[in-house]
Amino acid sequence: MSILVLADLHEGQLVGATAHVVAAAQAIGGDIDILVAGEGVQAAAEAAAKLDGVSKVRVADNAVYAHQLAEPMGALLVELADGYTHVLASASTTGKTYCRV
Repeated sequence: MSILVLADLHEGQLVGATAHVVAAAQAIGGDIDILVAGEGVQAAAEAAAKLDGVSKVRVADNAVYAHQLAEPMGALLVELADGYTHVLASASTTGKTYCRV
């Protein structure tokens, strides 16, 4: 079982809600990957890698994800989701938007 967690970012920095989603993923069990998508997100990716239970950090660092608009982010999630049994995001406005796409 593999789980993909969408990192929650604010101004390019990892938001604490991401750690809560990772904790929920640990309760499910299995390998946990985090997707950090945006522009200039290396620091956020490094922070995500330090979260307990994270197996792998996937980085999508591209201008198209800079404003984390629903359409490009949704397309990215659809592209990556096939290899996972679960895709999780925080209950933030951003997370809820992506889960509707």
